Amino acid sequence: MGTFSRTCRRCHAAGWENLGSARKRRSFAAHYRAAIGPALAVGNQALSSICNFLTTILLTRALGLEVFGLYTMAWLPLHFAMSLQLGLIVSPMMSIVEQKDGAEADAYYTVVGVHQLIYGAVAAAAIFSTLIFVTDSSRPLHDIALPAAVAGGCYLTQDFLRRCLFARRRPGCILLFDIVNFGLRLGLLTALWHEGLIGIGNALWVFAAAAAASALCGLGMVGPFRWKLEIFSAVTRQQWQSARWLVLTEAVQWVLAYSALIVTAGLFGPRILGALRVAQSLLSVMNVAREALENILPPLAAKALADSGLPALQHVLGWALAVVVLISVAAVSGLGLFGPWLLHLLYGGEILEFSWVIIWSSLGFPTALVIVVLACAFRTLEQTRSIFLAVVAGACFSLVAVYPAALIFGVAGLIAVTLLSQLTVLTVLGVMIARISGLWVGASSAESGEKSSPKRRQL
Repeated sequence: MGTFSRTCRRCHAAGWENLGSARKRRSFAAHYRAAIGPALAVGNQALSSICNFLTTILLTRALGLEVFGLYTMAWLPLHFAMSLQLGLIVSPMMSIVEQKDGAEADAYYTVVGVHQLIYGAVAAAAIFSTLIFVTDSSRPLHDIALPAAVAGGCYLTQDFLRRCLFARRRPGCILLFDIVNFGLRLGLLTALWHEGLIGIGNALWVFAAAAAASALCGLGMVGPFRWKLEIFSAVTRQQWQSARWLVLTEAVQWVLAYSALIVTAGLFGPRILGALRVAQSLLSVMNVAREALENILPPLAAKALADSGLPALQHVLGWALAVVVLISVAAVSGLGLFGPWLLHLLYGGEILEFSWVIIWSSLGFPTALVIVVLACAFRTLEQTRSIFLAVVAGACFSLVAVYPAALIFGVAGLIAVTLLSQLTVLTVLGVMIARISGLWVGASSAESGEKSSPKRRQL
């Protein structure tokens, strides 16, 4: 009997050890899956930024600075449409969808997809109308209205599908999506350059074809969809509640970001505009950090708030700010040391006189990243009016100062106004977020299991 009892105890202990080992393996697998998603997302953003950078190099070498400046002007309406799409559809989706799962999430994506189809068609028509009626019939931009409109509609659609894949946490699918898009784009542009056929119109048709092909691939990966007519009006109202301030914010942010380029085109012509855009192109590679924050941080912040309240949201935002500091120090130092040399190496001697722009412009990179983190906090708490007010303050300063600064100081004045405008936005956001009770002040004393309602946290 004693022998049997000892045997049972040994078997019981061995069973517990095996159970513990299985739990450890499951825990390791869970941590691995949790880590591999953000890592792949950052990798996807790196691929996107690098391919956009290579596209800029190729087009600048093939077109020259003046024609590249005209190409930049053709994209300004599309950038405005992208800004409105971000505020009207994408940003609300990235936060709201975390409150839904299963069939409810599938139905939500279907309704938002219908919104996107309508918006894409309206935006393409608006781009065509802008380039036809705003520019003179003898101007080069008048002749590329159709390819610009088609490229705009395709680009907006594929960007929406890409954001849906981020929201559904499918980084592997995003990687395939980006490979199709950028592979076709770079391959076709290189072939046109080799044959001596590259121009603004042909480049826009290439963008449209690559975006359309990747969008078709994305439709097969972003599902499932579930149509429920009865929730259409409720989802539309919820989207608008979150988007009404964000869409105004994005429109004002476009003015804040592109007013300097518009003034440059008007005062100094397309050659200087192209040179300024090219000199800033190295910053677009660093935008991988900003884009990663835009795609990864909102779902994480929304989930943290929904699961554990304001203390968990504070923890996520604190880690994000720590990462921002590390990235900013490395990026600004690297561009200060190697930026001018890289510009000369990649673009040749024509850009050398504008190489100082990269050093000045890099100073706005840390500010932009911190603004993304603070804006994410307000979006998660559904207090998007605060973001709008901060951006309006920066835009008002920019609109008042940009023209006099350009007249007096030239391109240096434009860059200085851009940096000071970003600093204005950051200051206003910082003051407003400090007033949120329980987020930055006193959050440590909050109970760990407390569930905080965002709508009760008013400024």
